[in-house]
Amino acid sequence: MLLDRIHFHIAPPREIGALSITLALQYFAGGLVSVFVPVLFWRSGFSLASILFFYLLSSLAFVALTFLFLPLIERLSDKMMMFLSVPPLVFYFLGLKYVADSPALFFALPVLLAVSTLLFNVGYNLAFSRSSEDGKIGREIGTRDALTSLVQFVAPLFGGLLISTVGFQYTFFIVAIILVLSVLPLFAFPRRTLESHSTRLEIVKYMGRPALQYFNVSGIGYAMEAAVGGVLWPLFVYLAVGSVRDLGGVISAGLFAAAIVTIFVGFLSDAGRRRSILAWSTVLYAFVYATRIALVRPALVVASHVAGGVAYAALMVAWTSEFYKITRAIPDSSHFILSQQVLYQIARAAFLVVLIVLANVLGQNVFFSVTFGFTSLVVLLFLAANRFHVSSLAAKKS
Repeated sequence: MLLDRIHFHIAPPREIGALSITLALQYFAGGLVSVFVPVLFWRSGFSLASILFFYLLSSLAFVALTFLFLPLIERLSDKMMMFLSVPPLVFYFLGLKYVADSPALFFALPVLLAVSTLLFNVGYNLAFSRSSEDGKIGREIGTRDALTSLVQFVAPLFGGLLISTVGFQYTFFIVAIILVLSVLPLFAFPRRTLESHSTRLEIVKYMGRPALQYFNVSGIGYAMEAAVGGVLWPLFVYLAVGSVRDLGGVISAGLFAAAIVTIFVGFLSDAGRRRSILAWSTVLYAFVYATRIALVRPALVVASHVAGGVAYAALMVAWTSEFYKITRAIPDSSHFILSQQVLYQIARAAFLVVLIVLANVLGQNVFFSVTFGFTSLVVLLFLAANRFHVSSLAAKKS
């Protein structure tokens, strides 16, 4: 049994603090440049379809690498996975500057991004799920997200200023240093490994587990929206405001607004309000996307980004709380974590294929309008999580 192989250490609050600091530094480093990556591609002459294809390659690589290296992943500790996620991410950022001049990098960098994402996401989720306390998951997530938002909210503004003054390449070097420093505190705490000896077929079966079907549907919505919110929306904001520096300021404003609501929402989630928070924040976020169909004026684009940041922050605290409750409710949490990561990338890849087709047949303005309208419907898939109950997992086991 998996429970026999994993030695759980109920971590003191300081481990949650260390994990939050690690995530905050990772988000700060990523915030300096990640939001500007689609802009870098655009300014280098890549089409919308080519930019989306780059991220499609990363999702496909993620799925392939998960199944290919599953035996190795199971034997790495959570801390080691997070540490090993840094080098490929560093090389990914350093290589972005040259991707326009080297076709080989266009295909190699998505693989590096996939390796880093796989190792960090699995390692972090394993560490956090085993460090959080029952009955306090919502507030711990709220505190974590508030800390990351407060630290991260200055990153896009600072990143925009750095890129505008010293260029992408020097900014990437700064990011590399921060990424290395971010994981060092974690080695002072106990290590945890998956070591579940799971088969690839078991991971696939977990994605179709009947007791998790509603939560999996919400996960598909999460993955598809992330493709738009993380790639196309920043590019749309850049085209509206006209400069990298202004884009950084807009993104920072949204993160600051998000930080204000996260802790409060976390306490409400633990107080039994998670389902109502998830419902109203989902509807609000879908409405924000629907209004983006007709956005033209820069001021309205900025207002939409801030409103979306508030809705998304509340939604993520409520939805992520349920994710970590599941990991603590089932003995084979490694299966769940791995299956969710694979599910996200499969759903994202399928959605990106659709977006690539649309980008090739529609004009730029029509493409953005159609994409935002469709994404407003995709966001509503989060509501499926309210039909899921953790108690159904216990009932299934018995």
